[in-house]
Amino acid sequence: MKHSPWNLWTVATLATVVLASGVARAETPDEILVKMDRTVNGFTDQYMDNTMTIIDIDGSKKSYRFNILQKGEKRMIRFTTGEMKGLANLIEGPGKIYAYLPGQKKVRRVSAHNMKSSFAGSDFSNDDMAFTSWPDNYKASLAREDDKHWYLDCVAIPGKAAPFPRAEAKVEKGTYQLMGWTYFDEAGKPVKSFENSEPKDWGNGLIRNQVVVVTDLRTGHKTRLDIHEFKVNQGVPDGKFTQRELEWGR
Repeated sequence: MKHSPWNLWTVATLATVVLASGVARAETPDEILVKMDRTVNGFTDQYMDNTMTIIDIDGSKKSYRFNILQKGEKRMIRFTTGEMKGLANLIEGPGKIYAYLPGQKKVRRVSAHNMKSSFAGSDFSNDDMAFTSWPDNYKASLAREDDKHWYLDCVAIPGKAAPFPRAEAKVEKGTYQLMGWTYFDEAGKPVKSFENSEPKDWGNGLIRNQVVVVTDLRTGHKTRLDIHEFKVNQGVPDGKFTQRELEWGR
């Protein structure tokens, strides 16, 4: 009787060869989340000029132009048109937002209980505007995937400043672009969705979606953000992110 050549020693040896041959292992959900965040936020600084259009449930609209200057966790936001013109916000980090009110010519800190309130009447909240890092605030697992996207189930890390206790993020395979996400409340109900679309090359291979649509899933109220200009790594000084600059840098 002949013995099969496929004995345990042979199988073990082949398995060792396969592992040593450099076959790529699948990325973990947390690794995907980190790469996505680098794609979105992995710059020394960034600047965006935007139009924000608030769309009421009856279809009526109003729009404001504003720009965002960001460096690390810090953001300076200035409105440049309409009834919001002159209003400015300094974000020093999660939970630390200051507003310059041109009518009063004073700087006021946004109180902690107002962090989940609407930002300038839009479907963005103050928490949304202060949120700058997914890996620092969420732990990811893979909910599902298809040929083009991963869908990451992101659970807030205790003690961190995540805007909501849970989110599902849609990440494009290959590019690691964040194509959208949905926030869920403590009861597990979806409360707000973000859809990113119309990717554009802003120069030197820098890809960023031009349009963000935020929907309040409880009311149907929407806000659309159109990005007109996007720049990164401009060498922005730290002095651009102070309360003095908030008041006097108009």
